[in-house]
Amino acid sequence: MPSESPFCAFRISPNYLGGFLYSWEISGGFNDPAPWTFFVQKGPTGEGPWETISPELVNVIAWRDEGGKNLYGKSNVLFFRAVLSTPRGMYFSNAIQPYGDLPRREYLLAREIIRREALRARVLAGVECDVYVRSTFGPKCTYCIDPVTGDVRDSHCRKCFGTGRYPAYFGPHRMMLSFSTDSSHSKTNSNDGTHETRSFEALAIGNPVLKKGDVVIDRAQDKRYVVGIASVVSEVRRVACLQRIGFDEAPISDSVYRIGEQDADDEE
Repeated sequence: MPSESPFCAFRISPNYLGGFLYSWEISGGFNDPAPWTFFVQKGPTGEGPWETISPELVNVIAWRDEGGKNLYGKSNVLFFRAVLSTPRGMYFSNAIQPYGDLPRREYLLAREIIRREALRARVLAGVECDVYVRSTFGPKCTYCIDPVTGDVRDSHCRKCFGTGRYPAYFGPHRMMLSFSTDSSHSKTNSNDGTHETRSFEALAIGNPVLKKGDVVIDRAQDKRYVVGIASVVSEVRRVACLQRIGFDEAPISDSVYRIGEQDADDEE
């Protein structure tokens, strides 16, 4: 069994529905072959014994435990950890306590901030969207990676979208976004020339925290938006509660309109 853990982070974040959001990051230099299968486990001590509470999570970066049912029971659950299984072995994250980096009081405060924003978005101004997080780690693409240099040879690769990782995006993560009024500007694209681009800002809850290159999909209109900038606007002890996102609407010819096809490709 491998001894060195590839986990860079394992976090427990507030979920306004009452449960937990477990998320993790893996070192970009970790090169085990696919598939990568994750599990979340709970235990009464940092040494176990461990019980798996999640289903098999293949090539994902987060799991929601709705209602927090795995925290309560006949015995106290004091620790959680993430497990990664690959064809080469098993790897384990550090064990952390139920409220992550926050004391219980601050954890509940962060959850209440998130709950209020989610309620406001749902009742007043929110648009239901799917969010895909651009991969910075994961199994390397077997289609376009140069086996000698490790460089991406095709920036429009059908498998990895030029990220060099597969899946190219993690998701979908369901989120409610409160959009601002749009603005238009000209943008030059190497494939389409110059065209008018609509830009938006939106307010959203803070998990997952988005970054440049992530993709937002308006489910009702099937419009795709590429994130240009995202910043945390409310936090509790550095745990993100609310974020403001700036993004551009992608032209219909953009490869981001193929996101979601990667699952179908796996079945071929």
